[in-house]
Amino acid sequence: KWKDDAGASSRILAMNRRKSGIGGAAAAKKNKANTKPKGFAAKLAAELNDGTSEEGIGSGGPFELGKNTEVALFVAPGPKELVVIEKICKEVGMGTLVILLNARLSKIKNFGTDAAKKLFTEEFEPVFCLSAAPQEVAPDCLLYRGYPGDWIMARKPKVGQPKPLLVQTHKPTMEECQKAYESLELGDLERGMETALENVAGWFR
Repeated sequence: KWKDDAGASSRILAMNRRKSGIGGAAAAKKNKANTKPKGFAAKLAAELNDGTSEEGIGSGGPFELGKNTEVALFVAPGPKELVVIEKICKEVGMGTLVILLNARLSKIKNFGTDAAKKLFTEEFEPVFCLSAAPQEVAPDCLLYRGYPGDWIMARKPKVGQPKPLLVQTHKPTMEECQKAYESLELGDLERGMETALENVAGWFR
């Protein structure tokens, strides 16, 4: 869409996750932090959070999107950032595509409000997932989903391609993963191959 659009542009902004201090204590902490090596994200945040943004973005004001933003991508947001993202979603409505990358929503226990929990767990659509299935009930299994396809739980054998154990339209629960894993049936050849490989691996322990 934007390939031949000379007026299209993108901006990389950073939310400041650090609490601001007051007086000499804050200055001392800042000086101490500056003595440590900075990664790319920290350097980028330092460049952006200089309080000189025309839109009030930086150390002097709250985070907000620029006008006429079509796509907003938030990388690894935590619970505090989700509060800001919820506010942004209310403000922009369906006029801006909001994407959460590596949000790990399933690990967040407190979204703050029921409305926020519904927004992030029900209204957002998972478009790509590749992660481990619950290993306590489905060891050596992976979960995969690429929109608009189905959710797939597959087991990676010792030899060969992953073997799908479960395919369905919604993300499998732990109980569904356990049931699918318990229904796993290995062929004689596959079982013999895995046993042989385990025996060989045992020689080197």
